[in-house]
Amino acid sequence: KKVAKVAEKVRDKLKSVLGEELISVDRMGSSAIDGLAGTPVCDILAQVSSWPISEENKQRLDKVGVSFEGKPPHDEQDEWFFGGIDEDTQPGHLGRFIIHTVPKGSKFAMHMRAFVEYVNSHPDAFQRYNDVKVEGARLSLAEGKPEDDGKLISYKRKKEEVCNKVKAEAIEWWEASQQQET
Repeated sequence: KKVAKVAEKVRDKLKSVLGEELISVDRMGSSAIDGLAGTPVCDILAQVSSWPISEENKQRLDKVGVSFEGKPPHDEQDEWFFGGIDEDTQPGHLGRFIIHTVPKGSKFAMHMRAFVEYVNSHPDAFQRYNDVKVEGARLSLAEGKPEDDGKLISYKRKKEEVCNKVKAEAIEWWEASQQQET
């Protein structure tokens, strides 16, 4: 419920700047899956009608605590923005967020929605994703020890492997369910 409140505050910040250009705002990743282990950082997916976001709006977002951080490596049609629900929200604490802005109807948005719905409705996928997130949390507690750097990198690779497998299953499931509806 706390993460949902963070998402509402992020939606309000985006709406105050983007207005009608903002099509939808949804939680994504572990922050959108009830009961899943995860970080306190809320991942948000915002579909916009005018993409990429204009330089003027990027500057306006920065003034409300939402800073543009460039494009992530996973999708060319995604821009990252980072921030906190207020200026006192410290990195790594509840209230921090990452916003992925994508064009309306993007494939990435569909894939993330499929991922969340699949993990929420398939206990085996939930368990695999949760297990790798818990492993990451354990390694994070040991972070800062030089001998653990390799373990953290190993975890990140394992998480990517698990996420990509679950995402592929989710997309296949989503596409099959969409075909059944038509």
